[in-house]
Amino acid sequence: MSRGLTIVFGFLALAGTLKSETKNITWTGWFSDAQCANARAAGGIFTATNPDCAKKCIEKGGAAVFISEQAKAIFTVKDYPSVVDQLGFHVEVTAIVDEDAKTISVKDVKHLSRVGLACARPKKTSLK
Repeated sequence: MSRGLTIVFGFLALAGTLKSETKNITWTGWFSDAQCANARAAGGIFTATNPDCAKKCIEKGGAAVFISEQAKAIFTVKDYPSVVDQLGFHVEVTAIVDEDAKTISVKDVKHLSRVGLACARPKKTSLK
């Protein structure tokens, strides 16, 4: 029994030392809310969403996300209270990303351009 406990504690200690790998990045993309961004990403679209809709969703407690053009992926924004102020802009972010956890910690944001409403939903593909 003591050998079994030793093995269990050994695995727990090892699991505690395994961390997701993070890296510094500079990407372009858009801030949005998770619901709108995930719906578009499911259709293979990684572009801006409606900033007014995203603002309402985030203010109601929805998760803020960053849509990365380079990674063609969506990352949950961690500890960046100014995300609502960035909605509606095509931006360049400098951040720390954890690709395993799909999170991004924003360090700096640079506005590249203002984008209009992006209300179009992805077209459904027909199954043949």
